[in-house]
Amino acid sequence: MLRKDHVGGSPQVPRGAAARILIAADDGSTMHFLESSIDSWGYETMVVFNDRELLYRMEREKHPPLVILDGSMQGVDGLALCRRIRLSPDLPRPYIILLTPDGTFKRLLPDPVWGPDDLLPRPCTRTELHARVRTGMRVIDLETEVTQLVADLARAASKIMKLGGLLPICSHCKKIRDDSGYWNELEKYISDHSDAEFSHAICPSCLAKYYPDVKDECL
Repeated sequence: MLRKDHVGGSPQVPRGAAARILIAADDGSTMHFLESSIDSWGYETMVVFNDRELLYRMEREKHPPLVILDGSMQGVDGLALCRRIRLSPDLPRPYIILLTPDGTFKRLLPDPVWGPDDLLPRPCTRTELHARVRTGMRVIDLETEVTQLVADLARAASKIMKLGGLLPICSHCKKIRDDSGYWNELEKYISDHSDAEFSHAICPSCLAKYYPDVKDECL
């Protein structure tokens, strides 16, 4: 049985996909405690009663980012189930909070690589549960931000073509020799190797040489 207490203050209502939480428990009182508490904090809950349904829902449905798993479910090894989720290429990688009996809790450590990200001993209070859920959601938000930043950087890098190394350039016509041995006009070479665009103009020296009758201020 899980203890109940009051969580003071108004919870911050989550938004978006990260608001989904999958609860796996086969004990009625535990399930009711978890579901009613999490619903009251504004999260969308999904409920399953065994490991087979848990794996099915994770694979086929909304891929919940956070899972609360009761390690005391009948016939279920909580740590083994966590490892199965981590090892399966077909399952999303959620943030897992594993509920464990108080005696077992003292002998375990979180293992976000193969096991649960966090451990919550039973019995626990609503305050303790709420703190763990908020921590998990914060981690999920940060991971989402990092993933987006990496994607943005990759897109930016794909648009940048950097010129580097030694460029063989003709001292007379200013053509550049490419890697295949062909000589290219300077404009074409730079256009092919960067995102630069050209807007043509004329410098004062060329203006005076080729257009002596044109005044600089007229251009």
